[in-house]
Amino acid sequence: MPLLEQWRQKFPWISETFAILVGSSLGLGAIANPLTPFTSATISSPIDNQWEHPLRGQILRTLQKSPGIHFRELQRQLSAANGTLRHHLRVLINEKSVSTVPVNGRTCYYAGAPAQVEILEGRGLTDQSKAAAMLPVGLSTVQRNIINHLSTISRPTSQAQLARDIGKSRTTVHSAVSVLRNRGLISFDNLSLAPHLENLRWSDISYPWIEISEEIAR
Repeated sequence: MPLLEQWRQKFPWISETFAILVGSSLGLGAIANPLTPFTSATISSPIDNQWEHPLRGQILRTLQKSPGIHFRELQRQLSAANGTLRHHLRVLINEKSVSTVPVNGRTCYYAGAPAQVEILEGRGLTDQSKAAAMLPVGLSTVQRNIINHLSTISRPTSQAQLARDIGKSRTTVHSAVSVLRNRGLISFDNLSLAPHLENLRWSDISYPWIEISEEIAR
């Protein structure tokens, strides 16, 4: 047996040829069994699946880079037809490769399980929708500007200063800040990001800044 094993390692074509010869004399069904020891360990990784539709790979890569985007934004980034994209999303969702979470009445898409939501749930949140609402997705233009400002600039001392910084009226800023606080994105004590968003200053994840007008057009 050791000698046969050495031959297999040095001359793998010998075993394959032997299998073919045996199969030709015993029938096609016999080919599978001799080949099994040499092919059973050859398993392709998901990345190398040649039978997987290329659009599904693009969907997963896009969602890994921009977790929580909505359908229209995903469609815009991929330049995919409406029906085609919906079909492949359904396939990925059924395969548990993509998950969805409702945020403010809109559907957010994530590659695999939404890790950000799981982290927030681990902090004591039991409502998945509430946890998802605490992610910076589905923001209006003003809300987006406020989050961007607070994630990159020193903390403003008042809403009046924040309004001047982003070039909006005090009323507009007050309304946007109220929404962001109710969603748990901004602290109630001062004008700063909620603790779970502090890493936005260093994160390389591209959170989707989806404007409400885009979602209305969905």
